[in-house]
Amino acid sequence: CIGCEQHFSRKEFKEHERQLSITFDNEIIRSHDELLDLIQKLEKSNYLSLHVFDQIEQWKQTTINKVKKAAEKAQNELIQFIENQKLTIIKQLEPITKEIRSLREEENIVETDIDRLRKKINDMRQKLQEFTQKDTNKSIIVNDNQIDWNRLIYVRREEQQNCKRFELNILGKRNFSPNQSNIFVFH
Repeated sequence: CIGCEQHFSRKEFKEHERQLSITFDNEIIRSHDELLDLIQKLEKSNYLSLHVFDQIEQWKQTTINKVKKAAEKAQNELIQFIENQKLTIIKQLEPITKEIRSLREEENIVETDIDRLRKKINDMRQKLQEFTQKDTNKSIIVNDNQIDWNRLIYVRREEQQNCKRFELNILGKRNFSPNQSNIFVFH
């Protein structure tokens, strides 16, 4: 035999060839067919990664909910800020209103009263205009460029000693543990 370099009689050689053929069929062809079957499963149904897609979808929904909550919180804070500013201005206007009513009832108005009240009203008007006018220095700025959207969630590929694997990383942390079937290894 050329392969194992042993000498056989014709009868022994035929038996040796038959054993080689059986070994070839049972080990090589069967392993090859199993490998092809695994590849077909991957092509047809994303066999190994269906639950990873589910994890990604779950992360997406969770992230959307967190962004919505953050936006709602900012809106509520803005509403509260506006309400507080309005109340502050109203409180500051109350003494002026009382003084105007008092002067009107007494009918004892002099030029200095008019000048002083005009100044107070103009000051209040200025404060109100500063609060209500659109000023880029006081605008709420949302800078989503600070978020590296490509690194929030990603698939990391590695090759180690004839072995390829990928891991799903979320927010820079490995989302799956090696003890689970969530890290996929291909030999």
